[in-house]
Amino acid sequence: MKPILPCLLLALSLAGCAGSPLRRDPALQDEVAQLRRRVVELQQDARMNEVEIARLRQQVAELETQKTGARPAAPVNAPAPPPPAAPQPTPRPAPPRPAPVAPAPAPEAIEEEDLDVPQAAPSPSPTPAPVRPAAPAPAVAPAVDDAELLSLSAQALYDRGYTLFHQARYVDAEASFQRFLQNNPDSELADNAQYWIGECRYSRNDTRGALTAFREVIEKHPKGNKVPDALLKAGQCLEALGDVEGARVTYREVVRRFPGTVAAGVAEERRAKLP
Repeated sequence: MKPILPCLLLALSLAGCAGSPLRRDPALQDEVAQLRRRVVELQQDARMNEVEIARLRQQVAELETQKTGARPAAPVNAPAPPPPAAPQPTPRPAPPRPAPVAPAPAPEAIEEEDLDVPQAAPSPSPTPAPVRPAAPAPAVAPAVDDAELLSLSAQALYDRGYTLFHQARYVDAEASFQRFLQNNPDSELADNAQYWIGECRYSRNDTRGALTAFREVIEKHPKGNKVPDALLKAGQCLEALGDVEGARVTYREVVRRFPGTVAAGVAEERRAKLP
């Protein structure tokens, strides 16, 4: 950067020696003014660079001192540190005065309740057994009369009958299934509803009525999904009524028509137990 400054100064001196032509040319005057401003800027940059270099040298010296443990050299223009002050003698504390001795209090009478009598440790209380939350009670379907049954949808009627059956309310459940069949004779759930009517009667020990309902499932819905179960239940009804041969024939038919099903497995077991 230093070689640039002499060049700029030389250019300025030459411009000053040009005389009147320079003063009469505004463009040259502007260029000279710009060169002067540039010289000032470069001088300022040079001073700032020198200051920055001095600061970096000082940091390097401090880092080397920290690394070697030697005391850093004081800068040239730094004032000498003042001499350490002479240590002042520490004054000795005065010896403490002895505290006046208070007269000993007279012994008080000791009562029986003041004595520490060991007591028997309390017996640990038994840990209570964890209380299991009670199982939620199944939802109870309210009793519905004929007028309300008519207003229920097909699915609502079927669901209500199914819920009532599992609540052991077999009469109300059969009424719901009967209403369902009256309103929806061609429904996909018709064979199921007819089957559950037989289950309601079988659970009430109405064996003959149950047999009639199960046979209607087989006759009216021969391709329904409840035919294997209905045929098995029909054999159980015949067995309960004492018709052992009719029960054996029915169980054999279940195994022949629906091999591999759960109904066929149960029918085979019951047929093997018949006399």
